[in-house]
Amino acid sequence: MRIAWFRDTTPDVTDPLDDTAALMGELRAAHDIDVVTEHDAHDFVWQQQRRPWNLCVYELDHTRSHQFVLAYLLNYPGVLLLRSTALPHLRVALFASRVVVAPGTADAERLQAMYPEVNVRCGGPIGSAPDLPLARRSGEAAEAAGPRSVTLAVFDQRTRDGGIVCRALQRARDAGAEFETIKPDADANMLARCDVVIAPGWPPWHQMPTAVLAGMAAGKAVVTVEMDATSEWPAVDPQTWQPRGLGVADAPIAVTIDPRDEEHSLMLAIRRLSSDASSREQLGRAAHAWWKARATPAHAAAAWTQILDEAVRLSPPTRPDDWPSGSGADGSELARAILSEFGLTTDI
Repeated sequence: MRIAWFRDTTPDVTDPLDDTAALMGELRAAHDIDVVTEHDAHDFVWQQQRRPWNLCVYELDHTRSHQFVLAYLLNYPGVLLLRSTALPHLRVALFASRVVVAPGTADAERLQAMYPEVNVRCGGPIGSAPDLPLARRSGEAAEAAGPRSVTLAVFDQRTRDGGIVCRALQRARDAGAEFETIKPDADANMLARCDVVIAPGWPPWHQMPTAVLAGMAAGKAVVTVEMDATSEWPAVDPQTWQPRGLGVADAPIAVTIDPRDEEHSLMLAIRRLSSDASSREQLGRAAHAWWKARATPAHAAAAWTQILDEAVRLSPPTRPDDWPSGSGADGSELARAILSEFGLTTDI
């Protein structure tokens, strides 16, 4: 089918954090996908009139660059891919959609319970796929060149007060830990250059753990916050370095931090992983195996194939009585009002 995919940027398959770029690459084997960004969205209306797409997909987040998406969703209902559940007009977006794809299973269950009229689905983890052979060669080259300090790739320092991660890093250094840090720069080799991925995004339940999955795909030890998306993962508690939960038999794939003790637990994780190469390697291997078995772009595409096939047959739920006035405005209101004065109607 022909699909119009609304998103904030042009897909970049070289960016390990652009997970839907890899997903679209998989889906293009069976579908014709046209990407619509804010720059060219004004052409969508007349193009849709001349040759309609079979379905629209809308990536929606709470950032400024995503604000244009909601207006098109309201007038051309389709599949809503929630990049975050912390949206200012979440209820409006849900009721305007044929199908809503939530960031994780727990999010899907929660939204479905809150809005039983809405068709909520889980698209599965959307993983990116860095070049693992390149990552390993880079590490081997560095070891051949001599000893080097451990490198931490730090994603998203926008925690509650903006300083938790920085303070944890400094406390780890003060305790004797030796490491270097790099920040995300949309460089495909970024993950190859690091040993540990730290991605403790806040709030922990509001968005997709994209950087965590990218780190797993690259075979790196990852550190993140306990959240809905990680609730079913075999993970390590940095305070005890023991598996979380009871009777966990699978090898841990991540270090997860209790958000009630974020700074202290993150400092403990940094200290351990910056000095314990064996722990880093074990976590990285287990993380990559888990990603390869459950969270590759091919896994996401299989789930999305069913969602797309279902969405073309569904309609949005009935809009509630308290639906915001003007939310479905398409710019033709004045012309229709003038025509109605003469008892005329037309398909504007």
